[in-house]
Amino acid sequence: MNPVSQSVGAASTAQVNLLPPEIAQRRSQGRARIGIFAGFVVFLLLLAGAYVYSFTTRVAAEDELAQEQARRPQLVTELASYDYINDVQAQRENSYNARAWAGLTDIDWATQLAGLNAAMPDDIQWTSMQVTQATPYSAAGDDGTVFGSLDMGTVAFVGRSLEPLAPADLVDSIDALSGYQDTWIDSSQIQSSADSDVFYWEYAGATRITFNALSGRVETAQTEVPPELLEDNAGEANEEQN
Repeated sequence: MNPVSQSVGAASTAQVNLLPPEIAQRRSQGRARIGIFAGFVVFLLLLAGAYVYSFTTRVAAEDELAQEQARRPQLVTELASYDYINDVQAQRENSYNARAWAGLTDIDWATQLAGLNAAMPDDIQWTSMQVTQATPYSAAGDDGTVFGSLDMGTVAFVGRSLEPLAPADLVDSIDALSGYQDTWIDSSQIQSSADSDVFYWEYAGATRITFNALSGRVETAQTEVPPELLEDNAGEANEEQN
C-alpha cells in the first residue's frame, strides 16, 4: 500500500525494497560489532573498577598495619610495666598456701578443753590428759580400727570421781560436743590413795578429734589486692628495671 495520505493526491504504487542483501548483511554485522565492542568496554570498566577498589583497600590496610607496627614498641613498653602483677599474684598464692599449711591443723584448744570440762560431772577430777593431734607434717589419720574414720587425732584422759558414774552417760556427754566423736571408756575401776583410806572411781578413756574442732582462722574474705599495694609493687618493679 502507498504510505502517502490520500489527501496529497499521489498515486498509489507498490513499495519495493531495492536494497541489496549484501548491504543489509553488512549493516547487521556492523550493529553486532558495535554491541560486542560496547560489552567489551563495559567489561574493561568493571575490571578497572575492581582493580581500583582492591588497590585502595590494600593501601588502607597497609597504612593501618604501619600505624599498628609503629605503636608496637609503646605497647611492649606498657606491657612490661605490668610485669609486677605476676610477682603480686605469686606472692598472693604463696601467702594463701603458707597460711593454709600453717593453719591446716589449727585448733582453739582453750575452747575445746573448756567444752570438754563442761561436759564432765562436777565432782570428776582429771589426773592426766594426752593429746595426739595431726600436724602440718603428719596429715589427718584414723585410729587403726575397723570402724575408724579420718580425723584430727585423739585425746586420751584419766579422771577420778568420788561418786560412781555411768560410763555410757560420760560417753554420750563427750560425743555430744562439737569436735569430738567415738568416745570410749577403756576402764572403770575403784582405786584408793596410798596415804588414806579414801576410795574413788577411776575412769580411763579416749575420744577422737573431728574436723569440726578446726578453728578456721586461716580463712580470709580478701578477694582483691588493695590499690596501695599495687602502687607499691609497681614502684618497686620500676626501680628494679631502672
